[in-house]
Amino acid sequence: SLFMTGAAFAQEKIKVGVTATLEGTYTVLGEDGIRGLQTALKKYGTKVAGKELEFIIASTDATPDSAVRAARKLVEQDKVQLMISPLSGDEGIAVKNFAKTHPEITFINGGSGAQETTYVDPAPNFYRFNMDGAQWQSGLGNYIFKTKGYKKIATVGEDYSFVYTQVFGLVL
Repeated sequence: SLFMTGAAFAQEKIKVGVTATLEGTYTVLGEDGIRGLQTALKKYGTKVAGKELEFIIASTDATPDSAVRAARKLVEQDKVQLMISPLSGDEGIAVKNFAKTHPEITFINGGSGAQETTYVDPAPNFYRFNMDGAQWQSGLGNYIFKTKGYKKIATVGEDYSFVYTQVFGLVL
C-alpha cells in the first residue's frame, strides 16, 4: 500500500530517499529538482502526521546503473522507508525493477516518463503521479492525423525509452 504502516511508521523519523541527476547531461534538471524539494520543505515543513521527515539525497547520472546504485545505497545502507526516484526514462524502468526486490519500501516516481515504469510489468510498490511521454504526445498525433491530414511523418529523437514512449503516443 502507498501508506506506511507498522514498524516503519512507529519510528520517530521517516527517512525519505531522493535520487537526483547531479552528474552528467541532466545535472541542471537534478539541481532544479533539489531546489524544488527545498522550496516545498520551506513552505510546508518537514513533518507529516506528527513525524519528522529526514531526506537523504543520492546522485545519479541519468543511467540505469547509477540510478540502481543510488537506490540500493538509500534502501540498503541508509535504511530509507520511502523513495522518490528517478528523473530519466531508462532510470525509471531500472528503479521499478529494483523496487520489486524491496516490496517493503514505497517508491514514488520522481519524473520518469517511460511508459514501462508502470504500464508494463508494474511493481506493486512503485507509483507514478505524472504523465508518461505517450500521454504528452497523443494529442499532437491526433492533430497531425485528423486536422492536418498527414498519413506519414518522420520523427527524430534520442535512442532511449522516454523518446520511444513519446513516438508511441504520437502514432497511436
